[in-house]
Amino acid sequence: MAVLPWGVLQEKDWRILKDLYATAPDCAKFLARRLRMDLGETMQRLRELENMGFLERVEGRFLKKKGLRRPKHMNHTYYELSRAARLYLRKLLFEERDMCK
Repeated sequence: MAVLPWGVLQEKDWRILKDLYATAPDCAKFLARRLRMDLGETMQRLRELENMGFLERVEGRFLKKKGLRRPKHMNHTYYELSRAARLYLRKLLFEERDMCK
């Protein structure tokens, strides 16, 4: 498993990663709307996170996503967390939840 450079992430990067963990694969347009960020900045951050190994592009033509009645045709570039990022975020978020109890 690759070691990711978690120390270089900024607050907006963390927001993107946590949102993708919660909502599954998504594209820059909908991430920017949900997080109230500029679309250009969101696209740039997604490319940087992909280059660092935090994200992977979703392959294929159709996306099966929770909450949709049928598969969605992918008109944009969709991103999802890499395995290493997903495992680390799961551990981190569950530790936060246990500390709040």
